[in-house]
Amino acid sequence: MKWWIILIEMAAFAGIFTIEIFVYYRGDRKYSAASIHNYPPEIQEEYFKTHERMDVSYASKNVILTKGFGILLFTVILFVCSIIAGARTFREGFFLAFGLMAWIGYCLPICRCFVLRERNI
Repeated sequence: MKWWIILIEMAAFAGIFTIEIFVYYRGDRKYSAASIHNYPPEIQEEYFKTHERMDVSYASKNVILTKGFGILLFTVILFVCSIIAGARTFREGFFLAFGLMAWIGYCLPICRCFVLRERNI
């Protein structure tokens, strides 16, 4: 595999992920409960003490569509990244995809800080 391509992909993947988060939290969704299902049950309960309760079970249509779309989108992105980086075997592709997701796991808290700062929370 080409390591310089992997480094470029890491930067691009982090950028795509960050852009997706910023686009998602624009407009009416910025202060809505559209993503309350992403939070732990304790936080959801505190939120619903002061807001109207909505269906946040993992079987609800909104959660299934949101999570399903995210899984498909990132599967395609990770597959294309593996091909571009020159992964020749499933193992190489798997470890590259795992590494990119670990990288996003590192970038996610940073991205959330920017979103929360923009929302003045």
